[in-house]
Amino acid sequence: MPATEALLKQQIQGGAFSPLYVLYGEESYLTAHYAGQLSKKAADDDTFGDFNRLSLDGQECSWETIADAVEALPLMAERKSVCVRELDVTSAAVYDRLMALLSALPAHCVLILWYAHPLDSRKNNKWKTFLTAAEKVGTCVNFERRTAAELTRMLCSGAARRNCKLSPAAANKMVEQCGNDLSLLLNELEKLCAVANEQEITPQLVELVVTRQLSARVYDLSKAIFKGDYRTAYSILHRLFASREEPVAILAVLSGAFVDLYRVKTAVSAGVAATDLASTFGYRGREFVLRNASTDSQRWDIVRLRQCLDLLAQADTRMKGSRTAPRVILEQTVASLIVLAKGGSL
Repeated sequence: MPATEALLKQQIQGGAFSPLYVLYGEESYLTAHYAGQLSKKAADDDTFGDFNRLSLDGQECSWETIADAVEALPLMAERKSVCVRELDVTSAAVYDRLMALLSALPAHCVLILWYAHPLDSRKNNKWKTFLTAAEKVGTCVNFERRTAAELTRMLCSGAARRNCKLSPAAANKMVEQCGNDLSLLLNELEKLCAVANEQEITPQLVELVVTRQLSARVYDLSKAIFKGDYRTAYSILHRLFASREEPVAILAVLSGAFVDLYRVKTAVSAGVAATDLASTFGYRGREFVLRNASTDSQRWDIVRLRQCLDLLAQADTRMKGSRTAPRVILEQTVASLIVLAKGGSL
């Protein structure tokens, strides 16, 4: 089993390092952050620290370069660190030699392998075997997306460290507008704190300052469609076109909103709580989507939702395979969706 983030923090703070670290997961900000922390702390000699910290790109350098770096002795220090980004352990040039190295890692080196994405060991047996072996000799941490509650606490505490007050309501507003990407949220928090100038950050300030991601703007479009509001829906759609958003991208996010509705509707029909879908379908950090979909789905029946999904699938096919302008296809699709939302038939 992968280790916890708490254990990783404890090792970094206490200086009791494993010879090997494998960091991966959906939360790419944290994998990069902890890889940097480990690289720095494991080779903490102030005089020769720069000589004893080596960062390599696993997609560009050879295995020989990595192996030589690991075997080389540190300069006037007890320990060195070798930090390797995105090393493909399944490649023929790496796998056997890396597995052999795991059984004989030198005591003077901390090897850090980090990835800005999950490692799906279920689809590749070499990844599974490697991770199993790595967990026996080192520390492996899978950084999953934070839940909405965790993101709210992190944002509030982050604002406090910057001498600003951020209420949970304002933090939730940030997540709704930015999504659950921690790197993006922290960038927006820096911007908000600079504007607030050590004052309280209100939901109104978040609305004014924080950049709304495409998903948030298309969510507004989907809400207008759900209500059967032609005027608002086309006003939002035209603003999206004016900001040069691609119709294919808009359609993809809009389709996702209807998939959310359908998942919640079918779950509730089967006696399953909407919130139970969070872990199964990757809604960590976006639990508000399920809550909103649970409310919106009450006005829909399964048959009409399936008709909507069929319409969206047909629109996707037409955009990719017909001569009709994608913008026209999207406008026609929105009109048809509103007809269904208002209880009409096509």
